[in-house]
Amino acid sequence: MTKAPQCTLVGTVKDEGPYLLEWICYYKLIGFDQIVIASNDSSDGTRQMLDYLDTVGEITHIENSGQPAGTHADPQNRAYQRAWQLDDVQNADWVLIADADEFLNIHAGDGTMTALFAAIADMGQGQPDLISAVWRVFGNSQINAFVDEPVIAQFDQAAPQGVHRIQRYTAFKTLFRPKFVARPSIHRPRLKPRFRDGLRPCNWVNGSGEPMPSRYLTQGWRFFEESYGDQLVSMNHYMIKSSEAFLMKRYRGTANSADQERIDFSYFDMFNANDTSDTSIQRHVSTLRGALSDLKTRHPFAAQLHEQSIAFHRKRISDARDAVLASDPDMAIKLGLSAER
Repeated sequence: MTKAPQCTLVGTVKDEGPYLLEWICYYKLIGFDQIVIASNDSSDGTRQMLDYLDTVGEITHIENSGQPAGTHADPQNRAYQRAWQLDDVQNADWVLIADADEFLNIHAGDGTMTALFAAIADMGQGQPDLISAVWRVFGNSQINAFVDEPVIAQFDQAAPQGVHRIQRYTAFKTLFRPKFVARPSIHRPRLKPRFRDGLRPCNWVNGSGEPMPSRYLTQGWRFFEESYGDQLVSMNHYMIKSSEAFLMKRYRGTANSADQERIDFSYFDMFNANDTSDTSIQRHVSTLRGALSDLKTRHPFAAQLHEQSIAFHRKRISDARDAVLASDPDMAIKLGLSAER
């Protein structure tokens, strides 16, 4: 029997406590056996949860707050820089850089990494070295309340497939073999010079298993008509979640930016995409619920930290909801917020 490739997830998080256990369990069930998570300046128990999960061997945690000498000023790039120094990352067969609101949605076979690799091999394109999965932006699905339920079970309304006028709707995230890469980055890695310059072959395919144009060897982070493909894999991007969860996202900012105003109400208008239904990822929900239950049973302290984080978010969301109701009633109506809870 052919040995399954070793797949490693590298992510950065900030105040993502309510979503961590689902995110970790999901990636493990689709075939990622190593998970490396860097946390930045969290106040909701995220750091404590990740420290504990590291201690019991579920993940590797990098505490990424502050800026050690010689590291990148930007928190997200600093996290990737530090993760890239780990032997477990360098020695993996495949690496994916993803955030806690991004869920790789494999459409091939049973929805696992093994099925994805097999489907691409069956196309006769040769073994891939990089695979880019387009974002599928999901809106709030008209769900206003923050509840403790799996993200992939709650939200099933998204932007249409295909190329969009808004650039970030067709951004992609890239699975890659470390031996081809000089350094990782948010959407695609920077290749070693011999591959970047075309001196050595590099088989880069899109989410349909089709060759990417050679210009992507040097630059590019989004799909256009000639490069778009999502038949085998895409990346569900839950940028909004519920309206109340969005308030918390706006409050905390992002893991890759100190600019709190980067997440404003125009962000909600732009990315609250509820144009069409996509339930394809929900075939994993039952198995995911079982994995979550098993993780909490094996590690009751993780379950306790999860509940504490939920309580923290509910308090902050309540305060943010009251502030919006008082200062911007029209936006409160748009968000579906109510003073009654």
